[in-house]
Amino acid sequence: MSNQQTHHMNSTRQTKLIKPVIAGVTAAMFAAYGVLGALPTQAHAEASDISVRNWHSYNSYSIPEVKATWSAQVDNYLKMNETYLEGSAIAEEGKVFTFVGSKLAALDAKTGKQLWTYGQKLTPFITYKDGTLYGLSADHKPYALTAKTGKVKWQSGTTTSIDAMLRTEALIPKTDTFYVINGSTTFAFDMKTGKLRWKANEPLGEGNGTTYLEESDGVVLRTFNVQGALSSIQLNAYDKKTGKKLWGEFGQGEALQIKNGLVFSIDYYSPMLEEYDSTPNRNLKVNVYNLKTGVLKGSQEYSWKMAGEPPYASGRGSIFANQDKLYIEQGDKIAEYSLNTYKKGSSPLRTLQRPHGENLALIGIVQERLIYKNYTTGELTGIKLANGQEVKWLGDAPISQIDVYGKGMYRAQRNGTLLGIDMMSAKPLFRVATGGDLHHKTLKTDGMLIIQTEGKILGVKLPAALK
Repeated sequence: MSNQQTHHMNSTRQTKLIKPVIAGVTAAMFAAYGVLGALPTQAHAEASDISVRNWHSYNSYSIPEVKATWSAQVDNYLKMNETYLEGSAIAEEGKVFTFVGSKLAALDAKTGKQLWTYGQKLTPFITYKDGTLYGLSADHKPYALTAKTGKVKWQSGTTTSIDAMLRTEALIPKTDTFYVINGSTTFAFDMKTGKLRWKANEPLGEGNGTTYLEESDGVVLRTFNVQGALSSIQLNAYDKKTGKKLWGEFGQGEALQIKNGLVFSIDYYSPMLEEYDSTPNRNLKVNVYNLKTGVLKGSQEYSWKMAGEPPYASGRGSIFANQDKLYIEQGDKIAEYSLNTYKKGSSPLRTLQRPHGENLALIGIVQERLIYKNYTTGELTGIKLANGQEVKWLGDAPISQIDVYGKGMYRAQRNGTLLGIDMMSAKPLFRVATGGDLHHKTLKTDGMLIIQTEGKILGVKLPAALK
């Protein structure tokens, strides 16, 4: 280092040391002359009354970004009645069926090109079965269209509207009958002609029905929320041809399975009569009814004990049937039983550890994994049926919407992106910039992913691994 450089560095150090000293001497001089108060005072930020930090740590993923092939403006689902959100857009036959200017529009899923439109001021509610679209007019009269061309098959003259502010509604096409649910009322239309076959109401439901409807051997099953001294669910059976009520059972839920003319249904009423906090003993009963008469043919009772000391927790969680297996949450365990060969007092086939955490509900089985949803955050957790291992599918921002198709999980997030995740490995494979904060149900058809944001839909070509 040269002498000149050394001298410069020493001068710089001395200057830095001198500046605070000069400032202090200057302040002392002003104080001596009584003018310190004339100097401007130092500004301070005003203290907040409340300050709460809510930073949630997310992973950071460096993954390929896939660009949308096309986008289209559509009616904003956020401005629709919440009742119709589930059916405001569907994807079938390589097409997207949605609403544009209150008309039903068909778009090519690969290009976004509009193929045809139908109607005026329609109720934004649509469903599909075997090449036919079913929907409701503005005054809730059902119609049927050929999905390929938009040609009208029939338009019913019967309205399914009821005098109510908000009720459960569902469009359910079955083998030869198109059912419309509105609250506690069921409408059955001939699928080919649109003619109303029958209409049935459950008066005890007082307009409160669920979307559950199932057909079997000439019988239609439905459930209703019945209010009273003790409010519970009720299972009803109707004759498919006439709509005549065959039987009803208070406290019974939807069918776990229908087999050999028998209906297997959970008894939700009996547990409501128990004082569970003083005893560790727990029971769950599945009643078996004759499908056509409602005669009780038997019961299957499952029992277990809660650990610890009183007062005991309820210990009854989700119950789920899959094929011939029954899964019952028993405290912090999940017990697996054979639904068809179970005998009273039999031990479970096996038990699995329930996922850790609160606010979890068992919602289904996908890819040999029990799927739990956290109904506070929306996050999903899985339990592998093969070994009981817990698995999580994580993103890098809070969830807006999650949909699963086969091995692909599609996580739309509140930061304007969607992650495509391999469900088997739990690894994100790609990212799409959606430009939206809130997202609606992600659809899939013909190798295309259809992403719904606020007033816009995007078409994205899926990577080969998730097609």
